[in-house]
Amino acid sequence: MAGAESQFSQRNGVPMKPNKLSWPAVGAALAMVTLVACSSSGGESSADGQVTLKWQGYSQERVGFYKEAAAEFKKEFPNITVVPEALAEDDYKQALPLSFRSKNSPDLFSYTWPTAGDYFELTDVLGNNWAAPLDASVLPADFKSRFRGTSDLMEPIYGKDGKIYTVPRPPSTGTIGYGYMYFNKDVLAKAGLTGNLPATWDQFTAACQAIKEKAGASCIAQSTQSPDEIERLLSTFVAVNVKGYTPSKVSTQSGKFTETSDPQFVAAIQYLRSLYEQKHVLPGQYDKIAARQAVAGGKAAFYFDGGWMSTVFPETFKFKNFGVALPPAKTTAAPDGYAGRIPQGPPLPELFISSQSKHPKEATQFLEWMTRPNGWYAQHFTEKGFDLLPWVAPDKAAQWLPKDNATRDLLPLDPKLHVLAPVPALKCPDLAKSQALTKVDQIQENLVHSTINKFLLSGGDWPSMARSVEDKQNKVFEAELGKEASAGLKVSTDCFAEPAWDGVTPFKYTK
Repeated sequence: MAGAESQFSQRNGVPMKPNKLSWPAVGAALAMVTLVACSSSGGESSADGQVTLKWQGYSQERVGFYKEAAAEFKKEFPNITVVPEALAEDDYKQALPLSFRSKNSPDLFSYTWPTAGDYFELTDVLGNNWAAPLDASVLPADFKSRFRGTSDLMEPIYGKDGKIYTVPRPPSTGTIGYGYMYFNKDVLAKAGLTGNLPATWDQFTAACQAIKEKAGASCIAQSTQSPDEIERLLSTFVAVNVKGYTPSKVSTQSGKFTETSDPQFVAAIQYLRSLYEQKHVLPGQYDKIAARQAVAGGKAAFYFDGGWMSTVFPETFKFKNFGVALPPAKTTAAPDGYAGRIPQGPPLPELFISSQSKHPKEATQFLEWMTRPNGWYAQHFTEKGFDLLPWVAPDKAAQWLPKDNATRDLLPLDPKLHVLAPVPALKCPDLAKSQALTKVDQIQENLVHSTINKFLLSGGDWPSMARSVEDKQNKVFEAELGKEASAGLKVSTDCFAEPAWDGVTPFKYTK
């Protein structure tokens, strides 16, 4: 289970480049598999009915908690012993496939990085013959309905042919969704803005001026040093002001690269440029660490980023006097004034039962116990301040979160800010084999974000700049999709188009 922040920039349903194994890495992984095999074999059973399950992943920082959970589980299921293990992520990626080849796979394993892109986890593990379905005989009738935002564990993300194969992990977009406006309460107090947060663009500009004049600080600190850091601003501020925004910049209206020239996007990016022109943004080229430090240190008032900042600010920067709010809308206060909302797909798959396990029933019992909405695991995971689990109701989360955990402030904002969005890979599963988006990326690395960065810092004619980039993208995009369609893949620009979706209402998935 990778950290939420490290995952946020992954595209939902976008093919990604496969990881290449070096021979030294394979050799090291083989040695690790041998070591693991000697120290802890897969599921075992004894003559007296005792069963041992090996549960393997790569969240090393949570192993202590997992061991507590295993001990608690054993109180209810005294014949089952769960042994959690965690490797470093890169080591785990190498060791897992080798453990299957050596017939020594763990009974329960995490798999979160399919080469074809998000939402192809199950495709990968079934293609490798790694996964067994959960044992339906030990699942309650309402099991599918306990997982938030999954459309009852919809196929093909979580199951196939009526069988459930996996349970989801916390959203890759952070503690409770990606995209909030954080602020330093002291800076706003000096500017006379306490209790008067800006909710529209005009109000935000006025607030920036007050912050400059009365608090002697910059209005915003926001990194533009790399594509994923620019995207923190775009996916937070721009997304709510553009209908159906997608980080890939493929428009849900057209199914092509037309998003950055869309009038709503143009208006939003031009407004952001105006803040640079008026010197309301902390000057310079700096990374996210410097941007966050500027806000924590009172050099800037606002910062746009994901839900993880509710723990990053107090833990990393020892900064607690911050607030969190909705990003401003163009003319009318949020959420009614939003043209769109920040898109999220269903939570991604994570935990699977090995096809080599001799105890799929007992492994299913553990997964059922783990995912009880009111169970020990859900409560104590939340109390630890980890990511919010997909099977924990918001009211329970508010009850269980530590009193000083600012995540509780995000809970009421989440449904106002985020929306369940369409995922092209679910509409067109053959995108797992498509190279169209990869080919577009190869035109020029970071072409879109570098152009946006240039405009924000230096200005220019954005509609013209956007169309120039889009023409290059669409030429390659459409040609590659056409080539793949001629070769038999069921892919086209229609896979990416959902023109009827309004961007503010949860997308209705069909099974």
